Formats: sequence, structure tokens, C-alpha cells
Amino acid sequence: MQYLSVKDVALKWGYSESTIRTWCKKGLIKVTVGAEKRNGHWQIPSNAQCPKKLKI
Repeated sequence: MQYLSVKDVALKWGYSESTIRTWCKKGLIKVTVGAEKRNGHWQIPSNAQCPKKLKI
């Protein structure tokens, strides 16, 4: 499975890195394999869907 960093997901979805980290902590990013911490950094599956409507 391919993973993205918090920074990559923040750019992709149009939200701040702190918002993405908060969603990870709360378990709001829903996928078969959820976001997990590896070596102290959140790893988010590349197929994860944004839990909120994307900003335009």
C-alpha cells in the first residue's frame, strides 16, 4: 500500500497540516487501513477520502 505524508495530504485536500493531524488523531480519515504513526509521523493511505468537502 502506498502512503502519503500529512504535508502531501494537506496540499491534496486543501486543508492545513494541523487539521489533517487532528483528523488522524480522531480517526476521521476512513479507509480499509487507517492512518497510522510510523517513526513518529502520520502515514495516510493514498486512497483515503477527505472526511469533509474539499475547499475550492
